[in-house]
Amino acid sequence: MTAAATRMHGHGQRHHVCVERRYRLIDGCCEPHAQLDGEYQSIDDAISDAIDWVLATRGSEANSLIGVEVCTGNGDWRTCRLPAALLCALPAAAGSHDTLLIQASVMP
Repeated sequence: MTAAATRMHGHGQRHHVCVERRYRLIDGCCEPHAQLDGEYQSIDDAISDAIDWVLATRGSEANSLIGVEVCTGNGDWRTCRLPAALLCALPAAAGSHDTLLIQASVMP
């Protein structure tokens, strides 16, 4: 996904530049995630990687709180999804295994 950024140049000229959006995962303390420290081209890629990691590690509640930040045009990071559990256990029917539900909601 790209975003348009407006930059001012000398003599009041405006120049529009397409900027690739970059996303990163954050932990429950809103810090860059220690294990999932890459940058992603889309929020979907970031969430997908986080879900895969939580499933693979059977993460505890403390380290399964994951959010997403987006890089702004000036290089700052802004939260676009607050840290929350990505998966939760559904009540199991008698004699069956627990099922996981994916909760991948994104803030508007």
